[in-house]
Amino acid sequence: MTCNGLDPQVLAYAADSTGASTTPTPTPEAGKKYCVLAMTATNVGTDQANWDADNTVSLNVGGIHYQQSQDDAMHALDYEQYWHSKGQIGPAFGINPNSTGPVHGVFQIPIADTPTSVWVSSGSAIRNINGVQPGYLIALPATQ
Repeated sequence: MTCNGLDPQVLAYAADSTGASTTPTPTPEAGKKYCVLAMTATNVGTDQANWDADNTVSLNVGGIHYQQSQDDAMHALDYEQYWHSKGQIGPAFGINPNSTGPVHGVFQIPIADTPTSVWVSSGSAIRNINGVQPGYLIALPATQ
């Protein structure tokens, strides 16, 4: 977990992949900062699986749960494509059984806040018609 902006190498790769001559500098919403969560996922199933942090992961500050916006999800995809170009194929593009790959989530939280935990849903969404889905709560260290 880092809360010091988006990785310049990822931004440069994203710009280069679109043919842009300069690296875009995304800015978070007013009063917020970007936090990037890096995880490793392993496919324990019997078929190829796709998975990403969109709608399945929240970054929590106490009792407040932040999820990726559509723009945040696009930045997370930039991370997936960057790592894919480095030979580290993640589940955003599909991984086979017993394979492992990187997953990234990009979240915007208030500048003064420090993330305390992450919720990872074991389903296809954090909430559905039946309420909050089963998952895993991961406590984060006090300093990031």
